[in-house]
Amino acid sequence: MTRGGEAVSVTLKEIDRLIQVLYGTALEMDWPTFRREALALVCRASGALSGRWLTRSRGSVHGEFSEWPGSGGDAETLLRLAPPNNQRERWVESLPQEAPGQGPRQGLVLNYSHRSSPLLTSLVLLEFPQGAEIELKEELRRAVGHMVEASTLSLRQIVQRDEWLMALGRPSRGSAALVDEDGTVYSASARFRDLLAGEFGEGDFHDLPFRLPRAALEEQGIFNVGALHLRVSAHGRLFLLHARRPLPLDGLSPREQEIARALAEGKTFKTVARQLDIAVSTVANHASRIYRKLGIFRREELVNLLQTSKVAKAA
Repeated sequence: MTRGGEAVSVTLKEIDRLIQVLYGTALEMDWPTFRREALALVCRASGALSGRWLTRSRGSVHGEFSEWPGSGGDAETLLRLAPPNNQRERWVESLPQEAPGQGPRQGLVLNYSHRSSPLLTSLVLLEFPQGAEIELKEELRRAVGHMVEASTLSLRQIVQRDEWLMALGRPSRGSAALVDEDGTVYSASARFRDLLAGEFGEGDFHDLPFRLPRAALEEQGIFNVGALHLRVSAHGRLFLLHARRPLPLDGLSPREQEIARALAEGKTFKTVARQLDIAVSTVANHASRIYRKLGIFRREELVNLLQTSKVAKAA
């Protein structure tokens, strides 16, 4: 391997250690942060000047793009360098100059299908000084392959977090999936797929069976599809989508939900007013609207309704 144009002696033991660190880092960081850190680790170990990494779901024109050490690159440049005919790798003897004063560079482009997530593919570019001798090429390929697989592990943790919370009986945001703006699924929990199957019938759900509202993507908002209640938020260049069955409190405003939960906990109007820094009469007016919207008349009914909602949300 190289560093500063000179060969760097990297032992097989060090490569094995790098692979071990990659998997450990995947468990400690969120997906976008891990990807940049993983590129840094591989570049430093191999002597590469920089690295770029695009992960896409098959058939998708979007994806998650990461780079190190800079932040001015783009996925389109990497796609133009992709190995032809879906080959595993390509050696580019002269990379195009992208900035004034940039020295001549050569690049190794690696194309991987994720073994543990067959729908995903990764394209990785490592840039070296032109003319530098690259040692341990096979070991470098192996390290990059493990970097890609470690990223799949990091990706799965995103959608599993709320499943773990539900299994523990704790509040969660619902079942999760990571998708791009066109609705292509990158990772989804089993419970998320079950919810879709219950609403739309059985399918592989490589793509969502509905369109994501542009307003929801831009505002990271809430929307409903059929009997499903969905919440979307940006996650890197992708979107994290949570789904669950509608609950009675979904028809309340955020402030009404806040007051409803406080009243169900046995707090008085005066206590709620002090905590929210509003007038007692305002709490009373909210309470009246809450009861009317929910079709109930007593606080005991509100408590029962919230308890039922917690059970339904965890189901």
